[in-house]
Amino acid sequence: MSNADKVLHALRTWGRQPAGELVARLGISRATLMRAVQALGPQVVSLGQARRTAYAARRPVRMQGEPLPVYRIDESGQPHEVARLAPLHPAGCALDWREPCPWPLDPQMAEGWFDGLPYLLDDARPQGFLGRHFARHHAVLLQVPTDPTQWSDDDVLHALSLVGTDLPGCYVVGEPALRAWLERSQQPPAVITDEAWPDAFSRHVAVALSDGDPGSSAGGEFPKFTALRESGGVRRHVLVKFAGADGSPTSQRWSDLLVCESLASRVLADHLGIPVATSRLHQAAGRTYLEVERFDRHGAQGRSPVCTWAALNAGLFGLPSPGWLAGAQALTARGWLSAPTQEAIARVWQFGRLIGNTDMHGGNLAFRPGLQLAPIYDMLPMRYAPARAAEVVTSAFVPPLPLPTEREAWREALPAAQAFWALAAEDGRISDDFRRVCADNVALLAPLAA
Repeated sequence: MSNADKVLHALRTWGRQPAGELVARLGISRATLMRAVQALGPQVVSLGQARRTAYAARRPVRMQGEPLPVYRIDESGQPHEVARLAPLHPAGCALDWREPCPWPLDPQMAEGWFDGLPYLLDDARPQGFLGRHFARHHAVLLQVPTDPTQWSDDDVLHALSLVGTDLPGCYVVGEPALRAWLERSQQPPAVITDEAWPDAFSRHVAVALSDGDPGSSAGGEFPKFTALRESGGVRRHVLVKFAGADGSPTSQRWSDLLVCESLASRVLADHLGIPVATSRLHQAAGRTYLEVERFDRHGAQGRSPVCTWAALNAGLFGLPSPGWLAGAQALTARGWLSAPTQEAIARVWQFGRLIGNTDMHGGNLAFRPGLQLAPIYDMLPMRYAPARAAEVVTSAFVPPLPLPTEREAWREALPAAQAFWALAAEDGRISDDFRRVCADNVALLAPLAA
């Protein structure tokens, strides 16, 4: 066996190896290693400088052995290549950076080494209501399971590189996906005007409930679709959640919760000064719609980077209970999050608890580059969501009390929560039954304020 074959076999077996360790384990000189690496050419990835140089064996995905270009679309709609991604033996990836990464990186990531998919691509994994439709629509073409939770990292890369044209954030992986995006960008977009929205939304609902929107993989379990809206001469990309139109208690409760989400956003902005995703509520033909502007989209084609706490935790921490407060503390301890941002997250978290939001998972807290807090979204009293058996929840709400370290943020959030419940109790778009629940919660919070 030649030295080149020995090096390749070792890297495929052992995975990524620093140059010094590889020389010692194989019993060869550095000069011999360099000649072997040169002979192996593109089969080996080399990253790092001087004594930090490390090597890994490139692994093909679906018979594709070439590195995948990773692009970002800027706010003006122009694509830029940010890195080249190469899957590695036996697992993991290498990113050969073409421009600085806007997200926190540990030392190995800064040099381009990742144990799995780069975490900045985690939010692009198909997930939630639209993600399941995305997977079912493309499963036969891509030869992947219809359930995206069963996808391997290779399945995700394969899918993104071929059909991942409309992912959350700004990234597009692979030349075929970028070419498809460029082709789409030259076509006249389907725009929904204020005059046309009732019929257009109804058509989108029919598609979402049958096949879903195969071009989007935005997360979240609420039934939804994406669209380009025009209002007052301005075009905005939106995500539209909708409730059923059958008049059942379950559909009515989902309608109530959409109204509550709209009210919670208004209260967060007005009472706590928190940035929120701009939204508008519509009702037509017995159905309620919440139209939420996408803060990762700009104009017709522009995009901007966004990263959730779920992705940051998976890539940098691996906390087993990744709540928002624990996440903010972990990011602050590393020097990546400012104290004012940590305090804002604490206020939002306490507000969410005081309005009965039981769904503040890591995917519902997002950041912009520099770990600036992105607009808050999906803030609503999910403890009242219908159960899977369609039973409408009416059990009494017990307002949570703070730990001593949480008291200041809780005190700041309490008046905002009171304002939210009071608004909901008086909003005629909410059913009488749920308005009574909201009024009861106003009464429950009053002694705490006193």
